[in-house]
Amino acid sequence: MSNRNSALVLIGALASCFVLFVCAGLVVGGFYFFNSGVNPIAALRAPAARDQIAFIGNDLNLYVADAANGTTTALTHDGGTEHVYNFPTWSPDNHRLAFVGYAFENGAPKEGTLYTISPTGENLTPVYKTPENFPFYLYWSPDNQIISFLANKDAQTIALNVARADQPDSKQEVDSGAPFYWAWSPDGSKMLTHVGGTRSESDDARLALLTFNNNVKESLPAAPGQFQAPQWSANGKILFSTQDEAGQSIALSDADGTQIKKLATYRGRASFALSPDGAQVAYILTDTNSRLPHLGAVRVVSANGENTHIVSQTDPALAFLWSPDSTKLAYLTATVSQQNQSNFNFRALPPLASTAPEKFLDAPNMNQGGQLQLLLTWNVWERATDASHAVASFVPTGSFLSVLPYFDQYANSSTFWSPDSQALVYTARDAENTGSVYIADAVGNQPPRKIGDGLIAFWSWK
Repeated sequence: MSNRNSALVLIGALASCFVLFVCAGLVVGGFYFFNSGVNPIAALRAPAARDQIAFIGNDLNLYVADAANGTTTALTHDGGTEHVYNFPTWSPDNHRLAFVGYAFENGAPKEGTLYTISPTGENLTPVYKTPENFPFYLYWSPDNQIISFLANKDAQTIALNVARADQPDSKQEVDSGAPFYWAWSPDGSKMLTHVGGTRSESDDARLALLTFNNNVKESLPAAPGQFQAPQWSANGKILFSTQDEAGQSIALSDADGTQIKKLATYRGRASFALSPDGAQVAYILTDTNSRLPHLGAVRVVSANGENTHIVSQTDPALAFLWSPDSTKLAYLTATVSQQNQSNFNFRALPPLASTAPEKFLDAPNMNQGGQLQLLLTWNVWERATDASHAVASFVPTGSFLSVLPYFDQYANSSTFWSPDSQALVYTARDAENTGSVYIADAVGNQPPRKIGDGLIAFWSWK
């Protein structure tokens, strides 16, 4: 196989996650119980972590690291071929971590369990356990009481579930469909859901407000366009894509879907995110012919629809993420590393792979060996200066890559940014099954520093 074909296979593996929002949750296998005698329904108000990073180690255990001094604490100790931990997700108040995984028997997944735990390893609570339809992608409610998550319902359908963070076996299904994306309201009483894709391709595609405690669904009048994840801002605005006779538009509106302000019209697919202060919207427009879910210039527009300009002036971006203070936008560009550092043509890609999630449990790791490797670069755009600079380049771990097709949904639930908006965390590939956790200075004054060995990492919110 030529170097170019090897690169196509690699990028194709990333692109294969596009059709259903399932494979990202199933890159890593197995999960089982802790060897812990802690009462799972003990009081949950342990001290909140501050400036902490949760990551999955190369040994497949869950760790928490102090970002300031690099001190690392293992929250699990039995990770390996039979028990594997994954998907660490911080609660908004930093008092709890949710995580999930599988138990294996004779190489096959036997059981999946969703847990919550304090960052110090106390108050372990199994909120959902199942021998099938394993959970993936976790998203806390703003009031820290509920964990919403996805699980397969059948071969064609994904279920949206909720569980109480302090109650074992409290899982409840609240909606279903495929693909499935959502955002919590600021008060945690409702969800804005986008289910079934685009209206031009399916009459069942819908945007709706879901009151999860009574399963009441209120359909919005707008027909969904080509996009994935909606957003619900702290000031009560909702962000989504709609389509009508005039075409597709990125739209901002009040919470009931009226008073719509169209920010940008487009062809192809759109991915977008509001800045935390609600002042600007960043977005990528992806050509219909692109096999990657997101690829294009990063643009920023004011929430009133004015002052659109391009942030990424040279290479197209795969993903982006606003800083907590809204003053910066981090975005990822990609190249293929050879001796001549040649650019890669993202347009010529192989067909999408199967999206049956069970098949990804046994999928081989992406081959990034040899002379040809995918390089990602973190770039940071400063709102004050309207200038961008590169802060870190790295060969990503497979777990890091698995997040990128869904970066717009992950932006609702997790972050790579430090709470003070001064640094980014990422995981770089070391060997076939190992990686390192690095912190990159977002200002660019200091080189990246390693704080641990791991596959995927997320920063705490505070």
